[in-house]
Amino acid sequence: MPVSDLLARADEDQQRVDRARQLLQAPDPSDRLGRSLDAIVRPVEAKLAQSAGGALHLLPIMRLESLARHWDFDARRFATWELQARWALAPYGDAAVELSQRRAAWAATRTAGQLDVLPPALAERVQALQGQIDEAEAGLGAALTRQLALTQRASDVKARIRAGSNDVAAAIDDLDRRLLQTDVSPLWQGLGTSVGSRTAWEQVVSGLQIERQFAIDYHAAHTGNQQALRIVQLLLLPLILWLVVRSRRQGAQAQGAASPPHRVAQALRRPISAWLLLAMLAVLVLEPDAPMLVQEAALALALLPVLRLLPASLLRTLGAWPQAAIALYALDRVGVAAVADPALYRLFLLLLNGVALALTLWLLGRPVPAGVDGPAGLLQRLVRPTAWTALALLSVAAACNLVGNVSLAETLTSGVIDSGYMALLLTAAVAAGTGLVLAILDQPEVARRRLVRQHEPVVLKAGMRLLALGAGLGWLLYAMDRFRVLRPLQRVGMEVLGLGVEVGQVSVHLGDVLVFMVSVALAYWAARAVRRLLRDELPGHAGLPRGAGNSIASLSYYGVLLLGTLVALSAAGFQVSQLALVFGALGVGIGFGLQNVVNNFVSGLVLMVERPIQPGDLVEVGPTAGTVREIGLRATIIRTYEGADVVVPNGLLVSSNLTNWTLFDRSRRIEITVTAAYDTDPSRVLALLEEVARRLPGIAAQPPPAAQLTGYGDSALNFVLRAWTQDIGAWGSLRSELLARTLAALQAEGIDIPYNQLDIHLRRTPPTAAS
Repeated sequence: MPVSDLLARADEDQQRVDRARQLLQAPDPSDRLGRSLDAIVRPVEAKLAQSAGGALHLLPIMRLESLARHWDFDARRFATWELQARWALAPYGDAAVELSQRRAAWAATRTAGQLDVLPPALAERVQALQGQIDEAEAGLGAALTRQLALTQRASDVKARIRAGSNDVAAAIDDLDRRLLQTDVSPLWQGLGTSVGSRTAWEQVVSGLQIERQFAIDYHAAHTGNQQALRIVQLLLLPLILWLVVRSRRQGAQAQGAASPPHRVAQALRRPISAWLLLAMLAVLVLEPDAPMLVQEAALALALLPVLRLLPASLLRTLGAWPQAAIALYALDRVGVAAVADPALYRLFLLLLNGVALALTLWLLGRPVPAGVDGPAGLLQRLVRPTAWTALALLSVAAACNLVGNVSLAETLTSGVIDSGYMALLLTAAVAAGTGLVLAILDQPEVARRRLVRQHEPVVLKAGMRLLALGAGLGWLLYAMDRFRVLRPLQRVGMEVLGLGVEVGQVSVHLGDVLVFMVSVALAYWAARAVRRLLRDELPGHAGLPRGAGNSIASLSYYGVLLLGTLVALSAAGFQVSQLALVFGALGVGIGFGLQNVVNNFVSGLVLMVERPIQPGDLVEVGPTAGTVREIGLRATIIRTYEGADVVVPNGLLVSSNLTNWTLFDRSRRIEITVTAAYDTDPSRVLALLEEVARRLPGIAAQPPPAAQLTGYGDSALNFVLRAWTQDIGAWGSLRSELLARTLAALQAEGIDIPYNQLDIHLRRTPPTAAS
C-alpha cells in the first residue's frame, strides 16, 4: 500500500473489525437455524423409518399421495430454510474474506518495509490493528466452523428429502404399472399376507401421527394460500348471515304486497350449512397441496351440509341416490383403519364393493317417476345410464379382487364412490353459490346500479355458467385423479407441451404458445368486462366532468389489455432481452412507415384526455356528419344520418376543424325564411311568426322565438324566424312542423306569399324566301 494511503486504509480496516465484532457479539444464527433444521428433520426421519424395507409398495394410493405431498412440503420448507441460512450466514463469510485480504495486505506492506518509515504513534496503531484483525479472524473462524457443520448437515437432509420423494414417486409409478397385473393370489387361495392386528394398528397409529404432524407443520408455515383461505372463511359467515337477515326483512316487508316472494329465501334457509360447505370447498380449491388428512376432514365435515343444501327438485328427481352415495363414501373412509393389513384391507374392499353393488341394483330396480320434463327430466334420464356405468365398474372391481388384482379393485371402487360424492358436493356448492349471488343482486344497494338494472339476466346467466363450468372441470379433474388417469395424462401432456424450437436465446414451445393464447384471451375478456362495467356506471356519476367516464373506461380497457399481454408474455417464458429484436424492428417500422398509425394513437390519447367528443355526440368533420358511436385508440366510428358507419382516424379529428353540436348541451337553433307581399303590415307578420313558434311543442321558451324583417326583395318583404329546441335529435321534425304551421297561419290570416312570375312573350318569325 502507498504510504500516503496507510492512514485511510487503517480507518477502513478498523470499521471492518468493528463490524466483525458486532457479528461475534450478536447471537450465533447457527443455534436458531439448527433448531429450525431439527423441526424439518423429525418428520423426514419418521417417514423414512416407516417406509424402510420396501413398505412403500404395500401402501394404498391415497397414503402414497399424502406422502408425496409431505415430501414436497418438506422440500419447500428446506428451500425456505436455505434462503434464511444464506441470508443469516453470508455476513460471516464475507467478513472473514475481507479480514483475510486486509491481513495479507498489511503483511505485504510490512514485508516491503513501508511501515518502518511511519511515525511511532501511527506504527503502534497499525500494529494494534493487525492484532485486532487476527483476533476477529479467530472468532469468525470458530463461528464459521459451527456454520460449516450446520451446512454439511443440511446437505445431508436435502439429499434424504430428495431420496424420500423419489422413492414415493417410484412407488406411485409402480402402482400405476401394476393396475393391470395381479398383486396377490386369487381369493379362493386365501386373502394374502397378513401382518397381524397389533402390527397393523401400530402402523395406522404411526401413519396418523405423521399426518397429524404434517398438518401442524403445514398450517404453521403461513403460506399465501392459507392466509387467503382464512380471510375467505372469516368473511363468508358474516356475509351469509347479513344476507339472510336482509333477505328475511325484505320478505317480511313484501308480505301482502303485489311483489312476488323473495326468490332466494329457500337458498339461504340454512346459513350455517352453506358457510360450512363453501368453507370446506375453499380448502380443496385454495389448498390443493394441503395434507391429505386436512382435505379428507374437510370432505367429511361437508357430508351433512351436502344433504341439507341439495335442491329439493334434485332430491325429488334422484330419489335415494344422494343418500346412498354419501353413505358409501362414509363407509369407504372407515376403511382407513384396515389399510395397514393387506389381507384385512382386501376383505374390506370386497365387502364395500358388495354393498355398493347391492345398493346400485336396488336403486335401479325402483320405479322411475313419470311425466318429469325440463332439466329435472333430463337429469332423471341421465341417472340410469350413469348408474349402469357405475354398476359395470363395480362388477369389474369385484372380479379384479377375486382374481388377485387388488390395486385395480381399489382404484375402481374408490373412484366410483368418491366421484359420485364429489358430484353431489359440487352440485350443492353451486346451489349455495347461486343463492348467494341472487341474494346479493337483490340488495337495494346493488339492484340500483345501472349495470344490474340493464344487464342482470345476462350477468346472472354468465355467472351461473361460470359456476357450472368450474364445478364440471373440478369434478372431471377429481374423477380422473381418483381413477388414476390424471398423472399419466399430465406426464404425456408435459411432454407434448414441451415440444418446440430454440434459436439462439429465443425458445418457443407449444406449452408457451398455449399459455400465451389463454392468457391473452383472459386479458381480453377482463378488459371488455372492465370497460362495460365502467361505461355503465361512470357516466351517471355526478362528480365526473363530461366525457370523463368514457375516457376512463377506454383507457382502462387498453391498460388492462396491455398489462394482460405483458403478463401473458411473462407467463409464456419470454424475456425482455428476447424481445429486443422485435422492439428494434418495431422502432424502425415506426420511423419509416408507421408515422400515421402512431399519430392516430397519440391523437386517440389526446381525445380521451381533452374529451372534445364522447359517444352519442352529433359531430361534423369534413364531409362526414353523424353520431359518435365509439372512440377507439386509433380511430373513431361515426354513424351517419343515412345509417353508414364511417371509421375516421383520430389524427383527422385532432388536426382538422371538428364541429360538435352537443359539446355543452343539446340545443340547436331552427331558422326558416318567409316572404310576404309589400302591402302586408310587417308588425303583423312578425307577431304571427313568433306566436306560431311559441305554440309549437318542443320549441324552447328560453331563448324565446324571434322574428325579424331582413330586407326588401324584388317582389316581397323578407322575414326570418329563429327558434331554439333543447332536443337536437328532434330538430328536423320540429323544423318541418314549424314550416307547415307557419304556412297554415299565413294562409289563415290572408297574408300572401309572393312567388316569382314569369312573363312569356311569343314572337312570330316571318317566313323566309326558301319556305
